[in-house]
Amino acid sequence: MKRGAWIPAVAMALSANVASAHVVTMPRTAEAGRPVALAFWVPEGCAGEATTALSVEIPADIVFAKPQPKAGWNIRLEQAPLADPIINEGVVQREHVARITWSGGPVVPDSHFEQFTVLLRLPATPGPLRFPAVQTCAAGEKRWIEVPDASNAQTGLRYPAPTLTVTASR
Repeated sequence: MKRGAWIPAVAMALSANVASAHVVTMPRTAEAGRPVALAFWVPEGCAGEATTALSVEIPADIVFAKPQPKAGWNIRLEQAPLADPIINEGVVQREHVARITWSGGPVVPDSHFEQFTVLLRLPATPGPLRFPAVQTCAAGEKRWIEVPDASNAQTGLRYPAPTLTVTASR
């Protein structure tokens, strides 16, 4: 690929995502069983109001998740028990991070975007991973929690959960 040839493709993908104004994941796809630094992009506020917090649910089949610190923001981790304990880095792990919440940082004006990053180890099974998210704003919130199913197949999703597509390992 020529140097800089990727720029138009990335710009097109970004403009489509930002135009839809959904909280999205970057990257949009990643290989099964691998670690990935997954960013949650918040492209706007709520009805013109600044974003003050983001809370993201971590799917149960992700057993390793660590948020990247953000200057001025507080991070709260909520744990949940694993169905079966695992050995992770030589230690018995009985819980996983079930929810990460960033709050208390500098507000993100509606005219700006922000990203919140998490280091994850992806499951070995390919398929979509949904990360229901709640974006809190100065007045109100947006609940990015909808997932595709038979009831919304024809109408589509108004507030889709951020989704990462896990691809087969190469």
